[in-house]
Amino acid sequence: MQPGIIEASEKEILDKITALREEIKQLKEKRYSLIEEVRGLRQERRQLIERAKQLREQIRQLREKRRQLVEEVRGLRQKRRELLEKLRNLVNELEQQKRIAAELRPLARRSINAIRRRIEELEWRQQTQILTPQQEKEIIDEITRLEALLQKTLEARQLLQELAERRAELMGLRLQLRSYGEEIRARSERISRIDERINSLRQELDSLSPRIDELAKKIEEMSAEIDRLREEINTKVQELRQLSEQLKSIYTGREREKMLQIYAEKKRQVEEKLKRGEPLTLEELRLLYATQLDELEEEGNEGEEETASTGS
Repeated sequence: MQPGIIEASEKEILDKITALREEIKQLKEKRYSLIEEVRGLRQERRQLIERAKQLREQIRQLREKRRQLVEEVRGLRQKRRELLEKLRNLVNELEQQKRIAAELRPLARRSINAIRRRIEELEWRQQTQILTPQQEKEIIDEITRLEALLQKTLEARQLLQELAERRAELMGLRLQLRSYGEEIRARSERISRIDERINSLRQELDSLSPRIDELAKKIEEMSAEIDRLREEINTKVQELRQLSEQLKSIYTGREREKMLQIYAEKKRQVEEKLKRGEPLTLEELRLLYATQLDELEEEGNEGEEETASTGS
């Protein structure tokens, strides 16, 4: 092989090695950059998935709270219906009592003490005075009439007292009815706020799902690109190894060429010495009769091994 051709081939290989090393460096940098980006995307995806879990848990808790409030509202409405029925019955009773009370109110205004004093006076007269049969009969009839009047007056006052108590009960029931209404409204408002919160969380959750899917797809695509780059890097590293072997082969061939020239020159010197009839050393004899450089090198190696064995 001519020196110019060898040098040209060596330069081409060196240029290729330099170019390959630069390509491998760039590919590794690109792959590392993609790995870092994928790591960041995976971190973002994990955070979004965790946020989605938190949102689902919040929605679950809110729905449970809403269910409890709905049950409470249902119970309050049932109590309110029962209270309304009781209120209607009480109003009907009051209407009847008011009609009776209107008739008995003049009677209730009578003085009970005056009636009792009059009865006592008549009884005292009956017991202490001498009366004719007609007078006694009149006193007895009057006492009977006054006792009946006293009884009716007491009953009238009792009825009016019951009427006042029923009116107070009616007022209490109306207040309780209003309280039930306020409690129902308050819980209904809380349910509405919970519904708004659930809708807000649901919208946020719905917005996370496409982003999570988008990240998963992007991570998959970039991971595939990372694998492709790894394969490309391996291919180029293998190519670089082959070029290095070729370059080594060129260097080895060049060294062998030098050795051959040295061998030929030494052999020529030994042949001239032989022609002059000068004695030859063992090494010179080996050099003279070796047919190839490899054979000479093998003999030299064997001699070194024997020397080493003898020394040991």
